Amino acid sequence: MESSIASLVRQDAAEMFGSFHLGDTELVLPVAAVQEVVNYPSVVTQVPLAPSYLLGLFNLRGRLIPIVHLGEVLELPERGPREGAKIAIVEFRQGRVGLLFDATGEILRVPAEQKVMFSGIDGAPSMIGGALKLDGGQRILQILSVDALHRLPDMPMPRGDAQASDPARLRAAQGQRRQGVSFRVNDTRLALPMGAIHEIIRVPELLSSVLASELCLGMLNLRGNTVPVVDFARFLGLPSTASPTAVAGDFEDARRIVVLRQKDMDFGLLVDDVESIVSYRDEELLAIPSFHAEQPPLFTGCISREAAPDILLIDELALLSDATVADITQGHRELYSVESTAERGQGKRRSGVRETYVTFRLEQLMGMRIDQLREVIDFPSDMMQPPGAPDYVRGILNLRRKLVTIIDMRSLYGMKSYADVRAAKVLVVENDEEKFGLVVDAIENIVTIDVADKLGVPGVLRNQIDPALRNDMRDVVELPDQRTLLLLDASPLKERLSGRTMH
Repeated sequence: MESSIASLVRQDAAEMFGSFHLGDTELVLPVAAVQEVVNYPSVVTQVPLAPSYLLGLFNLRGRLIPIVHLGEVLELPERGPREGAKIAIVEFRQGRVGLLFDATGEILRVPAEQKVMFSGIDGAPSMIGGALKLDGGQRILQILSVDALHRLPDMPMPRGDAQASDPARLRAAQGQRRQGVSFRVNDTRLALPMGAIHEIIRVPELLSSVLASELCLGMLNLRGNTVPVVDFARFLGLPSTASPTAVAGDFEDARRIVVLRQKDMDFGLLVDDVESIVSYRDEELLAIPSFHAEQPPLFTGCISREAAPDILLIDELALLSDATVADITQGHRELYSVESTAERGQGKRRSGVRETYVTFRLEQLMGMRIDQLREVIDFPSDMMQPPGAPDYVRGILNLRRKLVTIIDMRSLYGMKSYADVRAAKVLVVENDEEKFGLVVDAIENIVTIDVADKLGVPGVLRNQIDPALRNDMRDVVELPDQRTLLLLDASPLKERLSGRTMH
């Protein structure tokens, strides 16, 4: 307990306190300060760059609650597993904070003369704000001061609750469904808005850079542009489990480099895996408390999903304006020439028009223009089975109150059927008001290609593929890693499906 000056505070009436156990220490909180007590949640979302005493966030009826590890704050020994732990929810800065305890105790009605309050050093409140003298002084319980939480370094500052309840804001945001690319860094799920991503590529053998460090792994040459590559796990303060080296042609490596554009220079983030394309509305995002008052919040909000880990949505402007990112990109811009005008003139003439594709596996490597795609979801386990449906219709899915016809693309194109479809992904596309979910083996990357690089499907290849696929796939392109990408046009496919299936 911090050294302080004790002064007796008298009240006219008794006060109610709730007691909690933390190791061998018994603490109390005024009942009026406690909103509720809940069990330790089964799902806790870790927040990168958060202070060490913050265990993470959990979703309590649509609101993200930060969990404060009181044992660390009070320098008490760690108690081990938290399955039976309790979280006391208290009001703090117009928001709510969860305080971790090992167990609840009892409710106490304490007369004023049995309560002693402390004055902290220089008048500032101490984490232990006083004590209760019970059983004639034989039992001393320490009073935890909620007001003293603001003294903790980088204490979470709740934000967004007032905006979220603003009817005008909700009406303005309705209908603005956005897309983001979700990926994994260590065990944390993150996402960037689709518009922030230039492209996503496999990890090549990185070039050495004089600016290389634990954070900057090196650089790569992307069509003549120098791209510094940052270990995103280290940037976020997470354990880095990936080696920066890569073996050419190692297609089993799940790691990817997410390429963003910082002014006139590209910038790469090494992530452990790119998982999906997610769809969200602004008003659906759960507000994330900010931790650094002097810096813009790195996260826009949290995308909460049923039976799946929450996803932290990154604010690309805050990321690209970060001082470390700016130093790395500026340093490479000054040290390494991008490509001379003469070199550009000697190369292949470009059309200047580039298109972005989501690449996926369907026996072969295929791609679909990203503007034809609404989102990517996991293969659903619960679907309605319409009687008399064609073999290629897996079922009807209720996706946010919209019916989606799930199409087995292998069956549609006469390919070998799935041995286990549970690991498959579903590309959600729209045709007017009708939605289809196209089942594919796996999602690969997001790439941009020059329209001038497209080639018509060779006649020999066209004669070998299924007639239905032949109608939907008319172009191919060679990727920088020498693989051939078959370009699937969703427009004729959707028209054909709309004529064959009805909800």
